[in-house]
Amino acid sequence: MSQSESAAESTADHEERIKRHLSASREIAKNLEFDDELHFEMGLPIPGRRTFLKTSGIVAASAALAGCTDDETDETGNQTADEGESSGEEPAEVERSETVQLAAHQYEFQPQEIRVPPNTELTIEFTKSTFEQNPDFKYHTFYLEEPYDIGPVNLPENTDDEAFDSVTFVTDEEGTFDFECNVYCGDGHAQMNGQLYVVPEGESVDKVDFTDMETLKERHEVLKEESELAGEPQHDLDLRDIMVVTERNNASVAMIDTVNDEFMERVENVGKAIHVHDFHPDLPEQTREGAYVYTQSRQGEMYKIDLFDFERVAVADAGTDARDIAVSRDGNYVIGGFYNPNHLVICDADTMEPIKRIPTHTVNPDGESLGSRVCSLYDVPQEGLFLAGLKEGGEVWLIDYTQDEFPVVATIECGRTLHDGFFTEDGRYFMIASQTDNQMDIIDTRERSHVAAIPMDGVPHPGPGALYPDEDLAFTTHAGAPSVGVWNTETWEAEEMIDVRGSGLFIRKHENSDYVWADVILTDSEDDAYVYTIDPETLEVDQEIDCSQWGADAAIHPEFSRDGEKVYISVWMGENESILVFDPNTGEMLTQIEDLLAPTGKFLGVRAEGH
Repeated sequence: MSQSESAAESTADHEERIKRHLSASREIAKNLEFDDELHFEMGLPIPGRRTFLKTSGIVAASAALAGCTDDETDETGNQTADEGESSGEEPAEVERSETVQLAAHQYEFQPQEIRVPPNTELTIEFTKSTFEQNPDFKYHTFYLEEPYDIGPVNLPENTDDEAFDSVTFVTDEEGTFDFECNVYCGDGHAQMNGQLYVVPEGESVDKVDFTDMETLKERHEVLKEESELAGEPQHDLDLRDIMVVTERNNASVAMIDTVNDEFMERVENVGKAIHVHDFHPDLPEQTREGAYVYTQSRQGEMYKIDLFDFERVAVADAGTDARDIAVSRDGNYVIGGFYNPNHLVICDADTMEPIKRIPTHTVNPDGESLGSRVCSLYDVPQEGLFLAGLKEGGEVWLIDYTQDEFPVVATIECGRTLHDGFFTEDGRYFMIASQTDNQMDIIDTRERSHVAAIPMDGVPHPGPGALYPDEDLAFTTHAGAPSVGVWNTETWEAEEMIDVRGSGLFIRKHENSDYVWADVILTDSEDDAYVYTIDPETLEVDQEIDCSQWGADAAIHPEFSRDGEKVYISVWMGENESILVFDPNTGEMLTQIEDLLAPTGKFLGVRAEGH
C-alpha cells in the first residue's frame, strides 16, 4: 500500500470511528469496538460493574472484550463474582420473574421499550438479528447502560424466531435506562436503541403512550405556582450574567455568577444529562415575567426553572429520549424535539402544559419513508417560526407559531444525518451540519429554501458555531478531522480548512474578543486536554493551551462572558471537576470555579437577547 493510500485509509477509519461515537449514547459509547471513550457524551463513569445472574458464553466473551476482566470466570467462560463484590450492597429480594424476547433489525430493536416492575428477575432472550439494509454487516450487539451495565452481547445474523442467546439479571434500580447496539451498522445505526423502564413501585407497568395528547397532558405538572415564587431576585446579579451549567451525571444544573466567577446554587432533579438550555425572551427586562430558563434532558423531560430563586417551576414529560428545546420570541411557547418518540411537542411557556404534538415522519434523501429524530430547534429571528432539524429525515422544518394550529409551513431538503447549526448575524440564514455528507447546508429562512451545500472535512460539528462578521466568515469544528472549516457567508464558498491539533466539538467567537476559541476532543490522547485560539484575520492557530497543567484530562465547550472579557472552559475527568476562566485575548488563566459535578454545556442568560 502506498503512503497516500495508507493516509486515506487512516482518515476514513477515523471518520468511521467518530460517526460511531456520535451515534451512540453516553454510557454506550465507551463499549464500542475501539477502546477510547466519548468523554463529552458520557460524563463521569460509575465505578463497579453489575454481575449477571447467568449468561451464555458469548456474553462473557463480549464483556471481556469491553474491558470487564476483573471478575473471575467459571470453566465455561461465564462471568462470576467474588462473594459480596457485585455492588457493595445486599442483593435485592427477587419478587417475580419475567422473560422478554428481543429482535434486532437494521435499524431498530423490537420491542423498543421493555417495562417491568422493580425486583424482577428479568430474562432477555435474543431472537432474530437481521440486516435488511446492508447484507455486508454480520452482527448487531446489545448493551444496557449503567447501573445495569449488561453486555455488549454479540447478536450474529439469525433469521429464526427461536432464541439463540439470553441474559438474566435483577431489576433492582428504578428508572429509565437506555439499551443500544454499539457496533456501527450503517447510516441508520443511531436508531438502534431502546429503553428498559423499571417502573417505580405502585405505578402501572402498562406502556406510556407519549403519542397521545391526553397522556402528555397528564404527565405535565406545575411544581410551583407563580404566586409562590420570589417577587424579586434573591441575588444581586443581572440575569444575563447567570451561566447555567449542565452537571451531566447528577441530573442537576449549577448556577454560576460570571461577574465574580463563583458558584451560586445547584438545582437538583431536572433530568439526566441535560443537553440544551434556552431562556425566556423577556429575561433582559429583569422582570418576573422573563426570569426563567428552560431545559431539555436526554430523558425527555422539559423543565422550567426560576432564575430569581432557582426553583423548579413546572415540567412536561413528553418522551423517553430527547435533545433540544426552544422558546418562541413572543414568550408564549416552548417547543421540545425528541428522539423517542419521533415528534415535536409544543407547550404553554407559563405552565409547560403540552398543547400540540407534531409527528416527525417524512421521506429521507434516499426516498425512504421513516420517523426521524429531532436534532436541533431554534426560534427564527423576526419570522414567528420555529426551525426544526430532522436528523434521519435530512430536512429542516419551519413551524408557524403565530397560527393556532402551528402548521409546518416549509420542509426544506438538506443532506444526510443532520446535527446542529447556527444563524448568520442578521438571522436570515441557518447553517446546519449534514454529517454523513460532510457538508454545511445553508437555509434561507426568509425565502424558505436551500441555497448552498458547502463541503467540509469529516463530520462537521459546529455546536453553537462561530461568526466573524468583519470578514463575512463562519467557522465549524470537525468531529471527524483535525481541522476547522471556514466559509464565506456572502458567497457560500469554503475559504479555508485550518489544521488544528485534533478533532473538536465546539467553537465560539465573541464580538469583543480578538480570537476564535475551540476545543479538542475524541482524539484518545493527551490532546483532549487542549483548547486553542484562531486569529480570524490570518486564519491560523494563534495559541494552544494545555489544560492538563490544572489537572484536566479533557477540556471542552468554550463560552464567553456577556462582555466578552472572559472565556469559560469545562475541564474534567479525574478529580478536577471545574470550570477554568481565561482571558480570551492573552490566554492567561484567571481563576477556577470548583465544586462542580462533571460540568459540560454552559449557557449564559445573554442568549435571551438573540430572540
